[in-house]
This record gives sequence, structure tokens and C-alpha cells, in this order.
Amino acid sequence: MMSLESRRAGIAQPRTNGSTTIRVLIADPDKSLLVVYREVLSREGFDVITAPSGLECARRLRERITDVLVLEPQLPWGGGDGVLATMREIPDLAAVPVMLLTSCRDPLVLDRVAPFPISDYHVKPLAPDRLARRVRNCLENRRLSSNLASQNGRLERWIDGRTGGRVRNLRVESIDGRVIVHGCSGTYHVRQLALAAVLEAIEASQSKLGTVELDIEVCGSC
Repeated sequence: MMSLESRRAGIAQPRTNGSTTIRVLIADPDKSLLVVYREVLSREGFDVITAPSGLECARRLRERITDVLVLEPQLPWGGGDGVLATMREIPDLAAVPVMLLTSCRDPLVLDRVAPFPISDYHVKPLAPDRLARRVRNCLENRRLSSNLASQNGRLERWIDGRTGGRVRNLRVESIDGRVIVHGCSGTYHVRQLALAAVLEAIEASQSKLGTVELDIEVCGSC
């Protein structure tokens, strides 16, 4: 079902027919480069869309959500930062991984895109076959991040239920294969309940959680 934000913004939804074709939007003012990339990546099985300007890129994103955006920051009519700002305002587009592919050395241009989440960065030139590999890597990294976020969310709910919500500021994060449980509690007993909940979750989970570290501070104000 289309989200409320998407209906308001007129955003096309991602495909739901189970197709494995990867949609990639390449936004670059060099039209000859776009032709080369589209030709080669299409032969590799990608569904390639191109845009030579910031306005065209934003329009293409609204018409049809892409799996990966390959973006040159030096786009006319809006710039790469304008495209990224538009994407940030729309949840469905904010989730699209972005790869910067640029010949830009201007720090002012690069500084304008620096505040936005970027999945990959490469300086031109980049051979089409290498671009194809990096696009696939962007998707794989997004899948792993999504799986970790889902795993951490389940663990947070498990701990919260087992401790009766007595771990304040509970947060679970995954770093370098480690699962770290943050928060604070009023007693060591609650901390031990949280530890027991983590051990239960590890035993009940069909996927490996990795090394688990407990970073729950015991303080009277919690």
C-alpha cells in the first residue's frame, strides 16, 4: 500500500512483482557518458534511467523510485545538493542509497553534499563494469543495514518486555560484529534482568547476534 507521504508527493512506489532487475538512476550533465553507462549497464541486466540536470533527476525520482542513485554533484539546474535535499524530505526517497561519482575538486561543491548520507564515493573516470559492481555493493550494504536495524529493534523490544520497561533510554546498536545494549536502570537487579533477556534472545534467535556487550549504567536517578 502506498504511504501517506508518497500519495501527497505523487511518488511512484517500488516494484512489488518480485523482479530482481536493479533500477539505477544516473544523474550527470555529460550526456555522452550517460549513453555509455546506459548501454553497458543495460547489457548487465540493469534497468537504467538517466538525467542530465538536477530538475530532471528529481522528476525521475518522483516518477519512479530507483534502487540506487548515481549522482554527479555538479548538476545544472538544482545541483546534487538540491536533489539530496529533495530526497531527504520524502521518506521513500530518503531510503535510496546514493553513490557520488564525480570529477569535482571544488570544496564548496563537495561541502554542500557532505551533510547528506552517501553510500559510496568515487572519482571519475570509472569503468562501466566497475560501476556495476559498486551499484550492487550499495544494494548489499543497504540490505545488511536493514537486517541489522530489524535485529536491533527486536532485541530492544525483547529486553523492554522482560524488564517491564525499567531500562531507561534503551538502545541497541551493532558495531563491527558487536551488539551493544545501552541504557540505564535504577538497580543492579534490572541490569541482570536485561542481561538474562539478551541471553534468552540469543538462544531463541535463529540468526547469530554476535558478541553482546551490556552498557547499562546503574544510577539512582533512573
